[in-house]
Amino acid sequence: MTWSVAIAIATAAAVAFGAGLALGTARQRSRLRRITEGARQFARGNLAHRIILPGDDEAAEAAETLNTLADAIQHERETATARDAAQRQLLADISHDLRTPITSIAGYTDALQRGLGDEPERYLAVIAAKTEALAQLTDDLFYAARIDADDLELTPAPIDLAEAARRSVLGFEPQLAGADVRVDVRIPDGRCMVEADQSALSRILSNLVANSIHHGAGMTTFAVVLERRGPDYLLSVSNDGARLPEDAERLFQRGVTGPAGGTGLGLAIALELAERMDGSITAGNGAAGVVTFTLSMPAADFSKT
Repeated sequence: MTWSVAIAIATAAAVAFGAGLALGTARQRSRLRRITEGARQFARGNLAHRIILPGDDEAAEAAETLNTLADAIQHERETATARDAAQRQLLADISHDLRTPITSIAGYTDALQRGLGDEPERYLAVIAAKTEALAQLTDDLFYAARIDADDLELTPAPIDLAEAARRSVLGFEPQLAGADVRVDVRIPDGRCMVEADQSALSRILSNLVANSIHHGAGMTTFAVVLERRGPDYLLSVSNDGARLPEDAERLFQRGVTGPAGGTGLGLAIALELAERMDGSITAGNGAAGVVTFTLSMPAADFSKT
């Protein structure tokens, strides 16, 4: 129900209430006028107005009901305003994140075509990295749109989380090698089976690794650890770079970015996908300046199927 519809209903209710008191005492008619005037104020959009009507009769109850409705409508409007502002900021951030790699790709491609520079391999590496960033953002936008449209259907199937984690880390090997970072990967040799949608799980792992690198300015060590803890598998992605804010859980809200900036989509989408598969994701600062993102997924036993 929109606020205008709600106000119309409230005004009609006040009129109907007034009809019942039209033949009442002078005091009742005075109280009715205050209710009617309050409803008119609401209808004009003055939601800050409140009907002050002491007592415990039907008139006071009607006034309190209208005040409560005005509170709800005002809150709805404020929420909608904040949401619109957040969406505008998100679009601006996305535009910036699209423009930056596109500009780099165009610049390096032009240099290669004109035969400029003496390090074509480095230029190609930059183009590949920027292309990967564009692909990552495009995938995030795809998942965000499908989730918002309630049009995302996941198909759970047996998946080896250990193998999926290895593939994800390998996908970012060029970035880690270029940053001269020590990579510490501790993944069991045996299978670690979970029930998950393959595409969604790949998106989650890709976002976790990408965000750990993105928020790890100045890191010297990057670690990925997979272990069984009770009924769940825990996959931790860590670095010893930049610290996360104390309220790190806010990073999983759309539009909320960390110290390194970004669109604020990746982690939010990763969490939504994980929760749809009975998993969870957390982030926080650990000892010795280590930042950790942790994916928890229920272990699955397919040995008897």
